[in-house]
Amino acid sequence: MMKFKTALVVGGTGMLAKATLYLADHASQLILVSRDSHATAKRLGLSGANGVSADWTTAPAFLAATKPVIDRFPPDLIVLWMHQSGRDTRQGLLDMVRNSNCRIVDIHGSGGGNVQDRVAQRRLEVVQAGCRYTAVVLGSVPEHDGSLRWLTHDEISRGVIQAIETQNDCVVGSI
Repeated sequence: MMKFKTALVVGGTGMLAKATLYLADHASQLILVSRDSHATAKRLGLSGANGVSADWTTAPAFLAATKPVIDRFPPDLIVLWMHQSGRDTRQGLLDMVRNSNCRIVDIHGSGGGNVQDRVAQRRLEVVQAGCRYTAVVLGSVPEHDGSLRWLTHDEISRGVIQAIETQNDCVVGSI
């Protein structure tokens, strides 16, 4: 059973809630970053989580709020689900954990441009920062009638948990 000293989760309160709960059971310390961490922790039943109330879309405020917690509890695992617009926030987080050999599990939607290029770019940034990288790419599921449907919350969380456990890149659904 995989065990982490400190897991930091950004973007893990909606579709990734089950993956966040998994990490709460597999990390000595869980740092949950969300817009309203107190309400989120309560909703998820996470009394032991170190909540940080911050919005990744405002990089300076996000980084100022997370830095004291990261300094106190250096993460050995970071799970990130941020859109492409979160580049400054991602870079700031990487700077905080530079050369720590921390593992970054980065979740990508398959839309919005070439996902392989996006994964390659982020992998390069993470490796150059002295950390390890695992990508999770979210696709869609073909239905019997030939249509495609978006992934369920359970399917997304299962894919992220699989990537955490195997330490391998993972595609959930089809891209």
